[in-house]
Amino acid sequence: MGKRIKSLSVLLLLLSLSAVAWVSLTMKEQSANELYEDVTFMRIATEVRRYVSTIEYGVKNGRQLDNFYNMQDTLKGIQSCSSYMEGAYVISADGRLLYQRGLSAGNLRLSVPAMQNTMLRQLYDRTGDDLHDYLALPVRNGAGQIEGHVVLCIAKGAVRNGVMEFDRQSLIQTVVILLEVFGLGLFLISRRKVNRQGHIAFGLVLLVSFFVTFAAALDTGVVMVRFHQFTEDAVRQSANKMAQALQSEVDAVVAKGVSAERIHDLNGWLAQNGSELTVVTSLTLDRNRRVTANPSEAYINSFMNRFLFRTLLLISVCVAAGVLACVAAAWGERWKRRSARSDRLKGVTHA
Repeated sequence: MGKRIKSLSVLLLLLSLSAVAWVSLTMKEQSANELYEDVTFMRIATEVRRYVSTIEYGVKNGRQLDNFYNMQDTLKGIQSCSSYMEGAYVISADGRLLYQRGLSAGNLRLSVPAMQNTMLRQLYDRTGDDLHDYLALPVRNGAGQIEGHVVLCIAKGAVRNGVMEFDRQSLIQTVVILLEVFGLGLFLISRRKVNRQGHIAFGLVLLVSFFVTFAAALDTGVVMVRFHQFTEDAVRQSANKMAQALQSEVDAVVAKGVSAERIHDLNGWLAQNGSELTVVTSLTLDRNRRVTANPSEAYINSFMNRFLFRTLLLISVCVAAGVLACVAAAWGERWKRRSARSDRLKGVTHA
């Protein structure tokens, strides 16, 4: 009886650790994907924004969006901003496709963002389907009204490739930790005494519950440091690339002969752009007319807090499941003892 309970305990430990490994890996991959997608989309939108500004400049000077000269060259420049981009499109405010480059728009789910979103001063509006993400950047006229949208088609698989190395390291770490925990648990289960079978089930379930919770806490705790470093690196790299993209616009303005007395106008423009980029706290222009971006600690902490919440949720589920399993084992042993005592009493009465 004791050996059979031990075998079931080993099987339960293996299945539980496998479930924890799957949930942990899914949680880490989802957290990394969310971060990388967000900073990547923001960086692409920032680089594309200079082309949108060119379109807006033409609209403010009397050009019609549905009859815009040399728009194909503009879309070519937009598509060159990222290798992830499979198409670029211009859609009117009422949803008509005006221009396209790349994948045929007939095979995509292009749509105009909801009015309540387009009235906000946000950099882009995001939608998507199973294969693509769509970033819609508003094109505004001189009065600030939306004339249309530049829509970017981004391949989902290409963006996710950016976190493959993080996912690979996470997989190796999870497998190593869980194998070590399984080995230790297997050793202690094999050393468990079986001479008091009335209590062996509860003891083994308690042991399994402890190791499952310990494995979940250890795995997510170790990756917490790596995820923080991954987050900081991704945010800083994206902030620097955004500053470079804005620098090209500043250089173009300065090349047109903007005097030093009007540099404060550029600072105001940078402040407006900075308010649209949650990845930075501010964008500044130094004395050498170089744009610098200050990464946002609040932005980094928002992803860390989300990851911490998922970690605590996983550990809480493991603890709750362990408690329920121990209670069930304790009640099972108690029922078994009562049943055995009842059988003995019936035997005495019958005798």
